[in-house]
Amino acid sequence: AVFGISAAAAEFRVQRDEGGQIGSYLQKFAQVRDSGERVVIDGPCFSACTLVVAVIPRNRICVTPNAVLGFHAAWTTDRYGHTLASPAGTSLLTASYPPQIKSWIARQGGLNSTTITLRGPELAAIYPPCR
Repeated sequence: AVFGISAAAAEFRVQRDEGGQIGSYLQKFAQVRDSGERVVIDGPCFSACTLVVAVIPRNRICVTPNAVLGFHAAWTTDRYGHTLASPAGTSLLTASYPPQIKSWIARQGGLNSTTITLRGPELAAIYPPCR
């Protein structure tokens, strides 16, 4: 995961982020939200990284032509290290997204084990381009 904060520009840049644990992303994005920084999505933002749109106000997010949001169902591991679907986690994820994102996800058939990507004109219709 690559995160960058530019003090001079007061922005948080998301690039090449494949995600990770939901809790750490919620914490990280809450800190960014509380800092007042603008978030620039400038590359792939997959899995738990997409929580950026749940935590940061829409008016503080912009997207570049490189921006891609990748969504999939939540999963967990059992005590043996096996990956298991997490219906409760998936419901929590879905509920946390803003209405426009929830609607887009629903039009794609919902969240499951396959990653769905929001990019290009569809993404630019939800979030403004960075200037």
